[in-house]
Amino acid sequence: MDGTFIDGREVVGSILHRTNGFVYRCRNDRDYSMLLMEGAVQELTGYPADDFLVPPQRSYAGLAHPEDAEAMFAAVDAALLRRENWTVDYRVMRPDGSTRWVHEVGGGVFDAAGELQFLEGIVLDHEARKIEESESRARNQQITLFCKDLVSETKPILSVLRELRILAINARIEAARAGQAGAGFAVVAGEVGRIANETATRATKVAELTEELQKLLRAG
Repeated sequence: MDGTFIDGREVVGSILHRTNGFVYRCRNDRDYSMLLMEGAVQELTGYPADDFLVPPQRSYAGLAHPEDAEAMFAAVDAALLRRENWTVDYRVMRPDGSTRWVHEVGGGVFDAAGELQFLEGIVLDHEARKIEESESRARNQQITLFCKDLVSETKPILSVLRELRILAINARIEAARAGQAGAGFAVVAGEVGRIANETATRATKVAELTEELQKLLRAG
């Protein structure tokens, strides 16, 4: 050992800045009043950590987007009741009017008597992942619409091919009645029937594959 002093808090803060996240410990009050915040607080929230730690303290809970706040509170409360960790995604509102998606994993800190003392956890940048998920959903929706259009276009083709097969059968019947004079026509009618059958088989397969693709997209 070279005797160099290593500040564990500084190391943790450095690592968290690399991951664009921060750790925290707070009270279980309406503001989630912060007692400790270490890491990329300003990068994610737009506010320095001291804004949440030094009186008058900024409310961390107040940063939650109104559309996400209830789900965030519900996830924390449900996990505390079960004495489990919570995992929740929500948007924080930044001072410039923008929002940033974050992913939080946290849990309650209980004393020996089982009384809740604090909340603590880690908050990580989730913006890129949410954008990717949104773009993926948009692509899937476009593919789903394309599949629906393809199925709707394939079904009339199958109907026409069924009619064509019926006409080919009727033509062969009439050619048989005409005897030798209808022999050439019978060959043509047979070839039309063969092509219709083959095309119908392929079109049916396309429709089946398209419907299976739609099911997979819905399941995803």
